[in-house]
Amino acid sequence: MTKNLANLRIYGDMDSTVYVAPKGTTSPVGLAAPAVAYQDLGWLSEDGVDITRETSSKDFTAWQGGTIVRSKITSVKDTIKVVCLEETAITLGLYYPGMTSATATGVTTLTIPAGSKSNEKALLVDFIDDTVTKRYAIPRAEVTGVGTVSHKNADQTMYEFTFTIYGGFSIITNNPAAATA
Repeated sequence: MTKNLANLRIYGDMDSTVYVAPKGTTSPVGLAAPAVAYQDLGWLSEDGVDITRETSSKDFTAWQGGTIVRSKITSVKDTIKVVCLEETAITLGLYYPGMTSATATGVTTLTIPAGSKSNEKALLVDFIDDTVTKRYAIPRAEVTGVGTVSHKNADQTMYEFTFTIYGGFSIITNNPAAATA
């Protein structure tokens, strides 16, 4: 295989986006525009979107010398971390699952329930680098971690979310270098 500078990617062009939808929402076909049910999380922090795959394994050893003779993957956990810069009904709903809201005469009251609630969503993550798009289509993910929300004079207020992916997902791309022979 030869080296090809055209295969280097720096994602984060203006149209790069993370969308959330209710769990069970059907992903668009290919790279088509998402359905109305998918809501854009808006501006994201300069840190971008982190995708992490953690694996756990168990080693099996032989009696002779304690030699490792085999390893077995025992679990795989895929997560996506995103930091939203916009404070919207979407981000507040992710941060406070089960919240309700009422608006009257231009004033909105958000009612935050006690305890925790499941917050499963369907996700689309569009990574764009010039003419190349890479889309993660994730039918089932849940907010399993949130960051501290700062309200300081010298800091921007941001909403950090970690989504744990349940089950499989698809990566869809028009990147010619990703095509299989």
